[in-house]
Amino acid sequence: MTLNNEGDAKKVPQETEEIITLLQQYLKLEAIDKVSVAATFLIVGGVILIFGISAVHFLSTGLVKSLSAWIGDETTAYYLMGGILLLIIIVFYLMRKTLVEGPVVRSISQSMLKEEEKDGTEE
Repeated sequence: MTLNNEGDAKKVPQETEEIITLLQQYLKLEAIDKVSVAATFLIVGGVILIFGISAVHFLSTGLVKSLSAWIGDETTAYYLMGGILLLIIIVFYLMRKTLVEGPVVRSISQSMLKEEEKDGTEE
């Protein structure tokens, strides 16, 4: 490839530098977008976790009071409630791949594929 004008040859490094600068800015914006999505997820997840723990506490305390009225012993009702919660934790742990990992991986992969398709159509 031959250049017809020396001015064109001088513009190439300058335009390359501009393209690199624009790509850097684009990558920074993409990083900010990803970080903001992750931060939003963490904040919302934390708030839901706090309220969820409070709800489980109050519901389990209410269930203990109901069980103690039915059984007649509050200590036994607390042990039963602890056993029920422990059983729920064990079942959740054993089914973690189908309940958590599968949907999370599916969601992340779909989000990435959608971004790649969107990026591909914009070019």
